[in-house]
Amino acid sequence: MKKKLVIATVFAVMFTLTGCYSSVPAGTKGKILGKNGFQAELYPPSKVWLSDNIWNFTKEKLYLVETTTQKYKERINVKLKDKLELTFDVYFRGRVINDDKVLNSIFNDMKMNDNIITTDEVYDVYGKMIVRKVAREVVSQFNVDEVHVNFDRLSSLIYNKLKVETKHLPIQLSDVTVGEIQYPKMVTDAIDAAKKRRMEIEQEKASVQIALTKKRGEEELAKADYRIKILNAKKDRDANKIVSEGITKDLLELRKLELRELELKTWNGVLPTTVVGDSDVPVIIGRNSK
Repeated sequence: MKKKLVIATVFAVMFTLTGCYSSVPAGTKGKILGKNGFQAELYPPSKVWLSDNIWNFTKEKLYLVETTTQKYKERINVKLKDKLELTFDVYFRGRVINDDKVLNSIFNDMKMNDNIITTDEVYDVYGKMIVRKVAREVVSQFNVDEVHVNFDRLSSLIYNKLKVETKHLPIQLSDVTVGEIQYPKMVTDAIDAAKKRRMEIEQEKASVQIALTKKRGEEELAKADYRIKILNAKKDRDANKIVSEGITKDLLELRKLELRELELKTWNGVLPTTVVGDSDVPVIIGRNSK
């Protein structure tokens, strides 16, 4: 019984020393390199058994290729159709095509510096040069003043051309977007000068509007003063009219009688006299004489 137990223990120890499990992480696929090269099978994220213990003279090793999507930016300098130069950014996404045939070709084609081929490494080898070339070819077709006008079209133009150029590559590029554009200094100076002129024009327009608003205010005040003067004149005219309409013939006769009465109250009994011609004889003229 003890002998059987010892034998079983020895076999168990030998089995544990013949190999171990290794992991294929999420976002990758794996391939085992053995004594005869890479094995045919591609492993999805999982546990993979490797014969790599101390008893094996040709140990197996697990290599990985990354299949996740990464974001990239390329800064491009290009000479335009009018010989001016500008710099612009191109943003896009890239991922290794998750196809067994494509992945097998990558394992056979890419240099293994470590145990994983990253998306960045695949892009550097297969995609970077194409992206820069296509971006330059598209933008170089325009003059500097046409770049701004066609800015919204540039992204789609670059993407459509990239789609054709990368059709047979192991990396897929998408969501291409043209970012910041750095125009030549002479262009930016001209733009700044134009902005300055527009601001000066707008300021002048604002000043004119302020002056016109003040003048309109003065005009309204003058009109208000005029209306007040007219109203006062009409008031005086209407008052005089009312008073004049109230002075009748009978009222005038009454007023004469009142004045006559006042004269009689203050008369001293002496009639007024006057001298006619050279005569020294006074002539008495009555108050009713004509």
